[in-house]
Amino acid sequence: MMAPLIETFKTQHREIERTLEACEPLKDSAPLIAKLKTFRELVVRHLDAKDAFYKQLGALCTEKNDHASANLLRIFEPNMSVQSTAVKKFFQTLDAPAGNFVQAFNTVAYILRQRISTEEKAIFPMYQKHTP
Repeated sequence: MMAPLIETFKTQHREIERTLEACEPLKDSAPLIAKLKTFRELVVRHLDAKDAFYKQLGALCTEKNDHASANLLRIFEPNMSVQSTAVKKFFQTLDAPAGNFVQAFNTVAYILRQRISTEEKAIFPMYQKHTP
């Protein structure tokens, strides 16, 4: 059975992926920005929860003497925090977008997809290993 927190994250991942997919055909900034504004709150809340999750998971691995996972998280957590900050900053710019906005969106979409893949393959199993 999957931990409720992981179920919630995976549900949010599917929503994020669906929205990114719906946004990609929008090559004009105005409709893309409008669509992303409807999505902003979910992404920001999700990333804030993930930042807290990484700290919690690191503490859990240390508490369980899972040194390999704790060491891996010491690498992942700062990188994910930098990603969170960059993606949240992008979503803050929706009210006053700069040039090359579509290109910036494509970069953010790539970052989010890679993060989702990494978390589901490598990070979530660590959490589930230590939670009933």
